[in-house]
Amino acid sequence: MMPVTSRRRPALRPRAWFVPAALLIGAAALVAGQDLLQGLGREQDYRSRRVSSYDRSGGNRDSIVIAPGKTAVLAEIEGPAAIHHIWTTIAAEPFYGRKLVLRVYWDNEKSPSVEAPIGDFFGVGHGLNRDFVSLPVVCSSEGRARNCYWFMPFRRSCRVTVKNEGARPVDAFYYYIDYRELPDLAADTPYFHAQYRQEFPPEPGRNYLLLAAEGAGHLVGTNLSVLQRALGWWGEGDDMIRVDGESRPSLHGTGSEDYYSDAWGMREGQSPFYGCPLQEEDFQAGAKATVYRFHVPDPIPFTRRIEATIEHGHANDRADFLSSVAYWYQTEPHRPFPDLPPAAERLPFAFEPPENFVQPRWTPAAEGRFDRFVDAAAGLAMAGPRLAAGLSSFYGASGARYPVLRTDGASAGHKAEFRFPVGVRDLYDIEVHFLRGPAAGNFRVLGRRLEGYAPEAALASIVLDKKLLEAGPNAVVFEAEDKDRRSAGSDLFFVGYSLRPAARRFVEEWRLAGPFEAADMDDLPTAYPPETETAPAKSYKGKGGATVGWRTVRADAAGYVRLDGVIKPDEKAVVYAAAYVLSPDDREAELLLGSDDGVRVWINGELVHTNPAYRAAEPDLDRVAVRLRKGWNRLLIKVLQGAGGWGYYVRFADPDGALRYALGPD
Repeated sequence: MMPVTSRRRPALRPRAWFVPAALLIGAAALVAGQDLLQGLGREQDYRSRRVSSYDRSGGNRDSIVIAPGKTAVLAEIEGPAAIHHIWTTIAAEPFYGRKLVLRVYWDNEKSPSVEAPIGDFFGVGHGLNRDFVSLPVVCSSEGRARNCYWFMPFRRSCRVTVKNEGARPVDAFYYYIDYRELPDLAADTPYFHAQYRQEFPPEPGRNYLLLAAEGAGHLVGTNLSVLQRALGWWGEGDDMIRVDGESRPSLHGTGSEDYYSDAWGMREGQSPFYGCPLQEEDFQAGAKATVYRFHVPDPIPFTRRIEATIEHGHANDRADFLSSVAYWYQTEPHRPFPDLPPAAERLPFAFEPPENFVQPRWTPAAEGRFDRFVDAAAGLAMAGPRLAAGLSSFYGASGARYPVLRTDGASAGHKAEFRFPVGVRDLYDIEVHFLRGPAAGNFRVLGRRLEGYAPEAALASIVLDKKLLEAGPNAVVFEAEDKDRRSAGSDLFFVGYSLRPAARRFVEEWRLAGPFEAADMDDLPTAYPPETETAPAKSYKGKGGATVGWRTVRADAAGYVRLDGVIKPDEKAVVYAAAYVLSPDDREAELLLGSDDGVRVWINGELVHTNPAYRAAEPDLDRVAVRLRKGWNRLLIKVLQGAGGWGYYVRFADPDGALRYALGPD
């Protein structure tokens, strides 16, 4: 290799180095592929078996649900046998790849031989999803379909579990575990192992530890995930592998990308035995990478112990956050693994945004000027004496880092004005998300103090509650006050914001009539008597010829009027709901509603809104400008049920609290 002073320039134009899929396996894995194909010409001395999540009732619910904190047993298999394929796809909260932990126990052992977050085990770190193709691991469908082909033999038993260490249920966990029943297993057969490790950051002056194992076996691969904490190329760290107690490593490499079989930095690509599913090319603080090297054609044997390490930067001069999985085979027993770090500690820079979070995409308002940035699509603007756009160290569910807009060289009295649109005049809670850090100052905004200093970058927020915002553009001003004596600056680091209605008062009491026939959404305009008459004591001929009248229902604490289970039959039907609104004067008002499914609305007998949508109900899905007259106003809605849930939310924007609701006029 060239001297360090003249090598590895990640800023160079990335070059495409992966080969077409048709050649990927055929060329680079020729020997392994030939062995597999040749094996098909011999008699197979095993019986194929499978454990999967198929619906035992005969339905189509072919997945399991895993509650927070619970462990699901995927398989319990008697040996001798060998797992040869695991597939899974999962619907769960963001970053589930780091929150779900896969464990495998051989022969009734107490300590697992496989223990890793499920995303890292399948080759991609940071809780993210990415496509890549290798020989033992394949991820596709935007990384959501995960396949493992490691051969995992065992003599007596196997137990496979997944624990949900996230805060929300795993809604759907699909899986196959394919295995073969074997006639016998040699006494010296090594067992498959995989272990996750992390150091956030690694210890100064010591190599990062990929694997320390005791026994007899062979190393077959590692993956490494990097979360940068500083600008620049994260590699330059030599790999060092000591076998059987060596004082000096018999395998000493020349750099991180060299061990992972690339050169001059890393760029995304894939091959059967090495690759890079993820590498953010800017090499800024917060950039992420995952690389892998599988020793399938060249396993590294050991008879007593093995220690595989890699430097974090040249001579361990970097403090990036590192995490990894090592894959190896060895005879049992193995050395028990240390406790796995909790899920929150495995995602140090992940940000799961609150409801209605707005992530601006800033660009200068005019070329060459830095006093005003805009997000034209979202209708946002920030103005100040000098501003600068960048990326934070925090990233969301997509894996992209959150943009940051910061003041540049702020001092006491410096002001930055943030402008944003509002659809409806109402009271709102404004949540401002910002970065605290070693160069941040203290700001005043809408009467609240925003404290910026922290020794390391940290995501923070402040809630400005119950603020009256007008329909159209609104503005808040951040004014620099001072800074912590430890802070290197007085700047504001703005990440984003969210708006939540602060005082939603839903219409709680209703009279219902129905159900009436509605085969599909085309029947939403079909009129039934409640549309034209006000007669709470009257009965009608409803769906299926049943007699239906009016009944009284109340919304739940969240304002939702649930119809499924209350109105029967509750499919392919419509129901009418009536209430009254008392207004102190003639006024223009905003009616806000959400329905499951299609909806029509009348005010004082006038049709004001139609939305023939199949959807789930949420508050404020539809916004309707209406005219309320002084006194009592009759509100009538019609909701059509297609399938699934059935219900609605209804309220008026009423920041002054002037409106009253009732079942009927006083």
